[in-house]
Amino acid sequence: MRRLHLFLIAMMLMAVVDVHAQKYTKSTVKGITNAFISTLMQGELKNTLEFFDPNYVAEQHDNFLEGRTEQFVAEFLCGSYKKGFYDITPQLHRIKSMKVKKTCCDLEKNEIYADVKILMDYGVKYTVRLDMLITESGDLRFIGAVG
Repeated sequence: MRRLHLFLIAMMLMAVVDVHAQKYTKSTVKGITNAFISTLMQGELKNTLEFFDPNYVAEQHDNFLEGRTEQFVAEFLCGSYKKGFYDITPQLHRIKSMKVKKTCCDLEKNEIYADVKILMDYGVKYTVRLDMLITESGDLRFIGAVG
């Protein structure tokens, strides 16, 4: 009886996650990414944390980086330019523009991301892939490397 009960609970949880997952599309990914870009470009750095997975924020931002939000967001936006020969961690105040170039929302392959082109005020351009995931609560949020 206990196994049946646990099985039913697991099935209900999977159904809830599946319902949330079905609502996400490439257009949703683009909308969330554009909202993140707008928040960042308006200088609302603390508000950008709302776009990240809470577990990622707790581990990387709160614990590892000890609450250094600017460093957290800058490292999230790091990438390479000149065909991958040079790495860049941008100074956020020097970002001139950001534009979504491509999105992917393939839930079966667990691939959810936005490729964003970043232009710095000194002319350097690069593209960074912003990975996303569906959180335990069913929300779509950004996720990055820890450490």
